[in-house]
Amino acid sequence: MADRSVRLGEVAPAGDTPRRAGSRLAAPGGGDATGPATAAGRAGWLARVRALEERPRVVGPHARLGLVWFVLTMAALAAGRPGLVVLLAPCAGLAALQAVRSRRAHPRPSAPVAGAGAALLVVGAAAGPLAVGVVALAVVGTVVAGVVVGGNAKVEPVGTLVAAGVIGLACASPVLLLQSGIVPVFVLLTFAAVYDASAYVVGTGAGSAWEGPAAGAASIAAVTLGVAAVLVPPFRGATPWILGGIAIVLAPLGPYVASALMGDRRANVPALRRIDSLLVLAPVWCLVAALVLE
Repeated sequence: MADRSVRLGEVAPAGDTPRRAGSRLAAPGGGDATGPATAAGRAGWLARVRALEERPRVVGPHARLGLVWFVLTMAALAAGRPGLVVLLAPCAGLAALQAVRSRRAHPRPSAPVAGAGAALLVVGAAAGPLAVGVVALAVVGTVVAGVVVGGNAKVEPVGTLVAAGVIGLACASPVLLLQSGIVPVFVLLTFAAVYDASAYVVGTGAGSAWEGPAAGAASIAAVTLGVAAVLVPPFRGATPWILGGIAIVLAPLGPYVASALMGDRRANVPALRRIDSLLVLAPVWCLVAALVLE
């Protein structure tokens, strides 16, 4: 059989095709022609992630407000389920309102439906998981009725449901976890508080965006050590380390999710930022805690 390979610089005979389907063309200098496109794709993805980063702001009494919020959450927790609902339901509703109103493009999510839906999810959590499901179905039905049946083209239905669901479930999760006792909820809220405080103190003026979250993760690890040493029961065996590890991984994701829910990244959304570390952490952590602490 004749050698049909083509040497560098020669023109392939008509009808010749590469010997392997999908083979890549060599770029000048021996590189991969797809390399620049791949590198550009990675750079674009990193740019989008960095656009969601939340750097601590030094304007305003953030540290004092954080301390006041922690005291309020502990007082609400001491009051039991009604106390948490009274604190977290308005906070969830206001956070959803702020997130939706920060959007400028049209159509945009419905602020009243998102805010009411988030608050009612927390209220429903006081009656248990079934009530949360009923409220969620009611919110979906309201959005569908307004957009599909009513023909309201000014409302963006998916954004409405996402804002209400993500924020509402994050604030409803500690209320639901109270069925497993007050101590697990105390640990969850403490994890969120020490993460927020450390990320703010270290992240303010830091040269790199990772320094604040790293400090927050280190603080969660320190609290986990205390939980493993003191809070036995309900935290037995490896459960403190499992739940502490989940908190270390998920707490830094919350601020990114909060930024994704917003339209204008520069908008002032204090209620949303007050609970942003719980957005991913609370639902997952509470589910795992309810399973491993039984």
